[in-house]
Amino acid sequence: MHRKRLAAAVLLAATLTGALAPVAAARPSDPVRRQLDLLVDRDGVPGALAYDGKVTRTAGVADLVSGRRMPGAQGRFRLASDTKAFTATAVMRLVAEGRVGLDDRAGTYVPQLAGSAITVRQLLKQTSGLPEYTALVDWSEAGTPQEYLALALGADPVFEPGEDWGYSNTNYLVLGMVIDKASGVGFRTYVERTILRPLHLDDTYWPAPGELTLRGRTPATTG
Repeated sequence: MHRKRLAAAVLLAATLTGALAPVAAARPSDPVRRQLDLLVDRDGVPGALAYDGKVTRTAGVADLVSGRRMPGAQGRFRLASDTKAFTATAVMRLVAEGRVGLDDRAGTYVPQLAGSAITVRQLLKQTSGLPEYTALVDWSEAGTPQEYLALALGADPVFEPGEDWGYSNTNYLVLGMVIDKASGVGFRTYVERTILRPLHLDDTYWPAPGELTLRGRTPATTG
């Protein structure tokens, strides 16, 4: 009887192992890496990187032509629209310091908007109605914020200030100009002094005017 029970237990264990093996094999051992692979394989992203403070995970390549591997945790990336969080924080610091009012007209700080009803609050909330300037710029040449804003102001407003919501990089272009005027030191310097350096974001920086390349190791993708 004991031998029969033992044989049945072994058979049951073998059956369960065989039944569960495909499930175990299909379950990703590293969910973060699985998501990075999906970005590359399914969504067509050339390369992806995740760093949790200890482990660096990568997928894809840094350069599609050469096949160069993705850099590690010290690689440099453009923050792109994530910089809006820094810009908004800088504006709110100036508000807290009493140097900017949320309901001030933007034209108080930016002469090109003199006479406009657009307020600082509307710029922050993307409710100004300013059209998108990035589609109007010749990115092969460096330009100034004033030149970029002039391109946007040459187009028709998307809607009247405060009457709707519309995502536009022009709003934060203007907020940078507001910081320039209110801080007296320029938005790059103000953000670095009040946010980046105090938080020890030592590898985060604003490119200098006209600086179109990244400093240090960076993924460079081409199609």
